[in-house]
Amino acid sequence: MSEIHILTADQMRLAEQSSISTGISAFTLMERAGHAVAIAVLNHMPDYGRVVIVAGPGNNGGDGFAAAYFLRQRRIPVTVVTLVPVDALTGHSKAHADKARDAGAKIRESSSEHCILELDRWLLRAVMVVDAVFGTGLNRPLQGKMREVVERINQTDRPVLSIDIASGICADTGVVLADAVRADFTLPIAATKWGHWLNSGRDYTGELLDVAEIGIDDASIRKAWVQSCASADENDAFCINSASVIHDRFLHRAWPHRRRLSHKGSYGHVWIFGGSPGFTGAPQLAGLGAYAAGAGLVSIVCPDDVWSVVASSCLEVMVHRESQADWHGADAVIVGPGWGKSQSLLLSSILESDKSTVIDADALNIIAESQSLQQQLAIRKQMTVITPHPGEAARLLGISVEDVQRDRKKSIVDLTTRYACWVVLKGSETLIASPQKDIYLNPFGSAQLATGGSGDVLAGMIGAQLARTNDDETDPDILISATVALHGKAGEERGWYLAGELAKVVAEMRQRIEQGGKTQ
Repeated sequence: MSEIHILTADQMRLAEQSSISTGISAFTLMERAGHAVAIAVLNHMPDYGRVVIVAGPGNNGGDGFAAAYFLRQRRIPVTVVTLVPVDALTGHSKAHADKARDAGAKIRESSSEHCILELDRWLLRAVMVVDAVFGTGLNRPLQGKMREVVERINQTDRPVLSIDIASGICADTGVVLADAVRADFTLPIAATKWGHWLNSGRDYTGELLDVAEIGIDDASIRKAWVQSCASADENDAFCINSASVIHDRFLHRAWPHRRRLSHKGSYGHVWIFGGSPGFTGAPQLAGLGAYAAGAGLVSIVCPDDVWSVVASSCLEVMVHRESQADWHGADAVIVGPGWGKSQSLLLSSILESDKSTVIDADALNIIAESQSLQQQLAIRKQMTVITPHPGEAARLLGISVEDVQRDRKKSIVDLTTRYACWVVLKGSETLIASPQKDIYLNPFGSAQLATGGSGDVLAGMIGAQLARTNDDETDPDILISATVALHGKAGEERGWYLAGELAKVVAEMRQRIEQGGKTQ
């Protein structure tokens, strides 16, 4: 199954160096990037006419010059507005600038004295603008001339294609560095970057095109992930095993066609511990989520004082009094939905059990306040998934919500390092991380999921998948990642607004997948 990789700026640099060490020249890599940019322009320009490439001082600008050459081979009128003096160009950027000029591209210097006038003059003549200003190397706020250039690009009514990443977006965090190009299209080079997905980066990326393959292979990318662990400052090292984007093939592997001779016992029995006065709906929604994801049987264990309320509201889900429940035959356990914060003793016994467990909601808050439960979680050997939203993640890490959201990829690595378990960090572009530090980014979802109970449905869905992990043919990476993706895809659908209705959408989509159909 092909993967869509995600790299930091430093990992991209390491992967490029690794590829060069195998014999591919930096000139060739820039040439291939330029060719990919030219093809993207040809595929997306609205009409025949002049393409204006705004080229900055680094390799991103060099990619722009290389693209100009290939566009001229197709007889496209091209002007490269360079933001540094032509005489200051060196190395491969200079070589590609010379090739572009020899092929008939106009190269116009936009020096500090008349920068904006020259840029404005050519932007008015463009049918499409290519942003080749910065790329992944930018790590400080834009100011002065460069910020004014970005403002002018954003003011044009022409479509804009950014090379690798929109200029002004931090490649590692997606944070806007004072200002950024609002691209209509972005062509990632060799791999996607975290800045395409996180924080405001996705809003500025426009349509993220397929990754341009330029000869930096999987081996070089995997080597870069390993090398990035050896940062000079270990506290700042982003040390992971891999990072990938979830795609539809994950879902088809997670829900294969159901065997004709299967029965409800074939799909696991999920037990949910939850509910408290005033919060009896959460475990029921988790139960609906478990059934929606394909569980064969679902039971709820709730405190005796709310048993009658929960039991009278559930038809398909079995409901047991906490004082009488025998849950030791469970295939998977979910703990926390609507549970309250007085269940530390029962939570401890669940953590001591040999059951695959999803820890959600109030159970996470109990753990955040208990050093002994944190230690118990960290040494647990059984399959365990915690599902914090940013507030719960902040409490588990002892930091602020702002700190969690500022760098979500670092936050999830910190969580899986501290608690030695699977982590699903919920929110826009939910992240999933394994204890081995394989990270998966979920690109699906919508603001419709910002409603009470949607997280309970997700917890139930993950529980249903954990009930299947006793099957040697299942891959927990695929099962958990695909479950988050299906939840996100269902959230994109129209026609629902209550979490219970979301579960029905999930079930319909899951059944289509099992029957060999598409997810939408």
